[in-house]
Amino acid sequence: MDSPCSLLLSSFGDQSPTDRVINHQLQKLSLYSPDSIDLGYHTLDNNTNNPYRSSSSPCSSNLHSTRQQYQHKKQQHYHHHHHHVGLLQLDDNILLKIFSWLSTRERCRLSQTCHRLWEIAWHPSLWRDIEIKTHNPIIALKSIAIRGCHTYIKRLNIEGTTNFTNIFTLLKFTSLTSLILRNSRKLNDNDITTILDNCQYLKELDLTGCIYVTRVYSQIGTTILESLDLSDCHCVDDSGLVMTLSKTPNLEFLYLRRCIKITDASLVSVASYCCSMRQLSVSDCNKITDFGIRELAARLGPSLRYLSVGKCDRVSDAGLLVVARHCYKLRYLNARGCEALSDTATVALTRGCPRLRALDIGKCDVGDVTLEALSTGCPNLKKLSICGCDRVTDTGLESIAYYIRGLRQLNIGECPRITKIGYRAVKSYCRRCVIEHTNPGFSS
Repeated sequence: MDSPCSLLLSSFGDQSPTDRVINHQLQKLSLYSPDSIDLGYHTLDNNTNNPYRSSSSPCSSNLHSTRQQYQHKKQQHYHHHHHHVGLLQLDDNILLKIFSWLSTRERCRLSQTCHRLWEIAWHPSLWRDIEIKTHNPIIALKSIAIRGCHTYIKRLNIEGTTNFTNIFTLLKFTSLTSLILRNSRKLNDNDITTILDNCQYLKELDLTGCIYVTRVYSQIGTTILESLDLSDCHCVDDSGLVMTLSKTPNLEFLYLRRCIKITDASLVSVASYCCSMRQLSVSDCNKITDFGIRELAARLGPSLRYLSVGKCDRVSDAGLLVVARHCYKLRYLNARGCEALSDTATVALTRGCPRLRALDIGKCDVGDVTLEALSTGCPNLKKLSICGCDRVTDTGLESIAYYIRGLRQLNIGECPRITKIGYRAVKSYCRRCVIEHTNPGFSS
């Protein structure tokens, strides 16, 4: 039997399958060794950094010699037919494309390697969307400002900042349209006013988790804000929201999740000040009742496309019947946890809102009647959640599966009357549907 050394030292002309495997491995070694890769850095010592230099085998010297000879021939052949293209040999447009896929931190690190990459990294087109993760963003923003790139920023994300004093009076973000300040817990109303006064082109503002903010107000007049997220801003109340809405007549997207102080008066204000409102979320706002929902739906009508009243336990059929009557262009409805909601309202919704794409009626008092109405009234439904609906059975689920074959997401968790029959019907007809469930028997 041949030893490993004899196999490695066999000629390359007449090769057995074993030889070909070994030669393939040697090719991989040569292709991925420091000798054959040029990344634009010229400080590598190829002799000392070769990981394949030493061997503890009895024939290590022969193996090493053969490997060197083969790699030398391979490199000569490769250089004859191909040109190595290093990072620094790429065209500027290609480098810009590569840099556009990197994070802000990665660009800054690469810019420190050489002068050319420094110039590429600070190209204005790369600084339109940046993210800064630090408790004190002032230093980072000043570094950007020194190179003049702050004037090109369109989207700025500096979540979790704790030091934000006068940064927007020091720097003029003339192109900024989107600002994300999530969980910036030291921000207050004066800081927000300063931002709005100095960023006149701002269209999107995300203040999720800014617990000391009570209003979004500009002293120089109305703003052009189109999207505002005040989720988890627990200090926002009806009066603060009225001040906010009075300065934002163009608002189309408003998220007030878990703003526990707001009442129906806020919904009346939304309907009065923002006639073009398209998306509204008041989920987990337990002071919202049917009165506010009725006023909102009657005034906004077909402009409303997205409505979330999840876990608003004072909302019942009375409110959603008005939604079904007036909001016929509604695409998304979240009524999860509205336990007073019954088949009466959901059937009306399927008739009045045929464009529904996503519906969450988990933990509502609905049954197969609702699912059968959905199967005929909303044929383009993509997402459906009936989690916790203990009246739903396989019959209703089979109807959904047969008539809505484009369904993509379905949640049937905590539905005790749904068995494998209904589950398999969905798997059979809705081939691309992702099913969430809590029954371990379905997966077997």
